[in-house]
Amino acid sequence: MQRTFNAFIIAAVCLILAGCANMMTNTSQYKESEKLLLNRDVSAIISKIEKEKGKTYKEKDRVLEYLDLGMLYHYQGDYVKSNLLLEQAEQAMEELYTKSIAKAALSMLLNDNALDYFGEDYEDIYTNVFKALNFMHQNKFDEAFVEIRRIDMKLNLLEDKYGRYADGLNTFKDKKSEFHAGSNVFTSSALGRYLSMIIYTHEGQRDNAYIDYNKISESFASQPNIYNFSKPDMVDPLHQLTHPVLHIFALTGKSPSKNAQELHIHTSKNMLSIVGVDKTVSPHFISWPGIDPDYYFKFSLPYIVNHDTEIQRVVVRIDNKSFQMQKLEDIGNVAYQTYKTKEPIIYLKSITRSLLKGIAAEMAKKRMKEKNPGFTGSLMGLATDVALFASENADLRISRFFPDEVLIAEIPLPEGEYNISIDYYHRNGSLLYSDDKGKMTVNPNKLNLVESWHLQ
Repeated sequence: MQRTFNAFIIAAVCLILAGCANMMTNTSQYKESEKLLLNRDVSAIISKIEKEKGKTYKEKDRVLEYLDLGMLYHYQGDYVKSNLLLEQAEQAMEELYTKSIAKAALSMLLNDNALDYFGEDYEDIYTNVFKALNFMHQNKFDEAFVEIRRIDMKLNLLEDKYGRYADGLNTFKDKKSEFHAGSNVFTSSALGRYLSMIIYTHEGQRDNAYIDYNKISESFASQPNIYNFSKPDMVDPLHQLTHPVLHIFALTGKSPSKNAQELHIHTSKNMLSIVGVDKTVSPHFISWPGIDPDYYFKFSLPYIVNHDTEIQRVVVRIDNKSFQMQKLEDIGNVAYQTYKTKEPIIYLKSITRSLLKGIAAEMAKKRMKEKNPGFTGSLMGLATDVALFASENADLRISRFFPDEVLIAEIPLPEGEYNISIDYYHRNGSLLYSDDKGKMTVNPNKLNLVESWHLQ
């Protein structure tokens, strides 16, 4: 009878581990996709995602599915399909964020992996950037302007967005400390302003274009944490040029990802001591009224990881001439900096959840051992520890197909046909990839726009 019961406890541990799959981020599907992306086989990635619909991306991950497919169709040049999916992503992000505010306090004890993913702020912002680009490729400039205005609106509300989320969490009756959002350091996108500027210039609204031209300079000057590189060369919209300008965009580098950082909590009377396992986090203390001493718990926090690109320079070849491309936007850095706005909330929420669940588990283990002394009680305690640890996995969900950087080149050219290629060079000087655009016509009566990508 005892052996049967022990086997039942062990089986319960296994079931707990299996059930915890819903509380862990699965990133295995991206390994094959990254290889296919390096080979520029976008169609294969799209087919794989659509074939495995409902498996790779669960219902709670639908924002990621819309974002990933929307960006992949953008690279494929299907701008209509891309915008349909990016529009679905934007609507879902807004809807799920609104729901998260309403249910903030109720979600306090749930692992974030079990909740609907409502997107990172940079994903929300660059959804509108790429929708605008999609419309520009279709010569739908009024629609593009709508998307550009939404970029500014979202940036203006970014800090308030998490202020409201913090207010929702502050209604949780068992909290011991007030939730606060971090400061927002990203208030103006140079890339968004640049898209606006070149549309205005194309439409002959040079005064409006010049306003954006100055706003780009202000973006660089006022946001050194975001724009920690030199502003690229741009044509002054008020200068009357003899020739039309060819605008070239290059999208480079790997999309940001997330890693998990394990932190430990040691309790003393009314005080928490937080230490990082890898010692990258300096030990610090938090007042926690009512906590008893000698508890020990651990939890896991997500953080943004930016990937070094292998691309050192990008060169535009036009017939026998070459032009160096320059960085305008560092999307990876924007992802990292904007994450800091909500990072204090995630941090305190994780600590609160870990403590409440951990203390409840310790009390449950104590009762188990009193009722089931010996090996059985130990096994039941083990099952409790396994469940607790497995339920504290960091939420590592993030889209994987945004570029890391956006580079531009503005090249005045006489009207006519040109052979154009965009060449991507490795850090060691070797050519990684040449994006041959073939013959293209430069026309003074249209927006001369070329886009290229190599996400390595």
